[in-house]
Amino acid sequence: MKPRYFSYFLPLALTAAGFAAVSLPDSEAALEVRAEDTATRRQWALAELERALGPKEWKALANGPRSTFFRDMQGPLLEELMFSGPLPEDPAKMLRIAEALWKEDRSGMADRHELTTAAAVALMYARKDWPEDQADERYRYFRDSRKAGKLHPVFDTLATWEKRFVVSAGGNGGWAGDSGWGEQSLVWLRDHVKLPVKDYTGACWQAPYRLENVFGDSIHGSNYYAPFEKMIHAERVREVGGVCGSLSHYGATAARANGIPAITMGEPGHCAYAVRTAAGEWTPAYSLSWERGLHTSLWGRTWTQLVLQEKVLGEKYATDRSSLHLWQARALRGKNPELAEKAYLLALKAQPLDQPAWSEFVAWLRDVRKPAPMAWKKVHDDALAALADYPEAAWDVAKGIEAAMIDAVPADERIPFLLSFHNAIAAHKGPVMWDLPKALDEQAKLLGKPSAELEFFEQVVSMQSKSDWLAPVVAWGSERFGKGGETAWYESLGRGLSTGGGAGESTRKALRPAILAAAATGNVDAFQALAKAVAVEEGPKLPPLEPFPGELLSAGGLIRLSTTSNWDAPESHAAVLEAKGGRLHTDSEVRPHVVVRLAKLGELSGIVVADASTGYNASRLVPIKVSISEDGQSWQEVFRTEKPGGPWRIDLAGKAPRVGWVKVERDDDRKEVFHLSAVHAYGRRLQ
Repeated sequence: MKPRYFSYFLPLALTAAGFAAVSLPDSEAALEVRAEDTATRRQWALAELERALGPKEWKALANGPRSTFFRDMQGPLLEELMFSGPLPEDPAKMLRIAEALWKEDRSGMADRHELTTAAAVALMYARKDWPEDQADERYRYFRDSRKAGKLHPVFDTLATWEKRFVVSAGGNGGWAGDSGWGEQSLVWLRDHVKLPVKDYTGACWQAPYRLENVFGDSIHGSNYYAPFEKMIHAERVREVGGVCGSLSHYGATAARANGIPAITMGEPGHCAYAVRTAAGEWTPAYSLSWERGLHTSLWGRTWTQLVLQEKVLGEKYATDRSSLHLWQARALRGKNPELAEKAYLLALKAQPLDQPAWSEFVAWLRDVRKPAPMAWKKVHDDALAALADYPEAAWDVAKGIEAAMIDAVPADERIPFLLSFHNAIAAHKGPVMWDLPKALDEQAKLLGKPSAELEFFEQVVSMQSKSDWLAPVVAWGSERFGKGGETAWYESLGRGLSTGGGAGESTRKALRPAILAAAATGNVDAFQALAKAVAVEEGPKLPPLEPFPGELLSAGGLIRLSTTSNWDAPESHAAVLEAKGGRLHTDSEVRPHVVVRLAKLGELSGIVVADASTGYNASRLVPIKVSISEDGQSWQEVFRTEKPGGPWRIDLAGKAPRVGWVKVERDDDRKEVFHLSAVHAYGRRLQ
């Protein structure tokens, strides 16, 4: 039987070079490939290149004056271009750049060091808005610097895909000429910033942080660098200074100028950078947030994708084999969809961490194959199992599947189906925090009913209560359900936490706004549920507090501050009402106060108020006044003193028959902070 070829045959130039046209597999057995076989690799690489270019560009490349380059590039250059991460959006531009470099330095590219540099330059300069006619200058810079021994030795160890993070030096991920981070700056940094690899994470601080230059011009205006325009940009940043953007570009470009992979990154209101300090290890520098938008990346823009692509591309054999199957799938999609699906599955089996391959497969299934629900569920579960160590990447794949199949899932099974994602990631920290609230928003929208959304939230809280993901889950729930102080939100949160149990420091921080909101709305049950979830083991160092007769009626109640502050610890508020004591701290204000709602309406025998502070800190609390109320509206003063130090014991025997609220405040007109460690109310329950 004659082999079935593509609709357009590979041209004679290909045969003249010694390679036969690749035939489309016609059975599952025919999909098997040996990634180490050079002929197979190059045949499929050419087939994929032909598909990516399209007939017109392919014909222009394979025939006429370009045919000599075409024949020559079918060897090692083809491999470096095709097996070094994803192709740029414009593969024709990539080949034109590669051809120009080949013409300029054909003999030099016989050396693998120069070949990989040329391939990296072609791949990166083919990106949108990068000038094709400047690629040769970037190639010459790294070629000549290497030959002169001026680059760090690590450069000679890099593969093409790794060099893509070196030759892409520029501004915010784009090309920058000599007025910015172009070749002149590269030369200057190469010759003036020589450091061990790991020390490039601190190179940014060689330039001073200055919002205004010596003439008083702000960096946000056009005149900051104007008086120094004749200086090389890297030099003037070092001498004149700048803010985070200039300093981060200085650090990252210094590393790249010396042959070390680096990138710049955007963060909320900030610019940072990262240096590849070792194989498989990217180290953030001048970074203030996990919310990093990478200016240079081969897959997407998140830190997770940077870490994941580093691992995938570093596993060369598995990834090369996966690429071959992926190219088979693309070739078969329009001719034999069933076999194309099998090829996709082989690609993912070979390299299960290839997130872009998963996303491509899911999109194709959605648009072409339209699987039945159980088939979709298997893809969903397989993707989560493969990517669970990288929760953000797992979500990028899972969201497409969930959106595609949610309508086919029975209404009573939709929440369990959506929860399967959270079950998969609960035990995995991932390489970095990510925008889980956005994912939760998208999942909640699939449910379409407020009651179902709240039930979903409660289940996620319970599932994630012992994981690092509880903090963003609660933050999302607070934003989506808790703004108005609705009881249902607090009850749902409390139930979820009591079911799951456990919390860490990140959870405490995340629950602080929820604790304050519960207090503000008077929801004792929610306040206590949150307090139990984030309970602090050790109390303040208080002197022995002699109790009054009866029960500690304040324990299990609620506490509300007039203001909170950076020194406050809402997770410790409930403990202020307990025997061990806790901590609360208002902002600086006139007449700050603390209102306590007792757990039980009671006839009080007495109140004890104390604080762990001494000296000047203790003086900030007086004059102190204590009042009681049955309803929290009408108040009766029962104590006042100007004597600092405490503890203050207030005997109320026979004076407080029905009390549900206690207020403690500073009773003067100073603007100052207020803090307490204990407000204990004792007596007999009346309910």
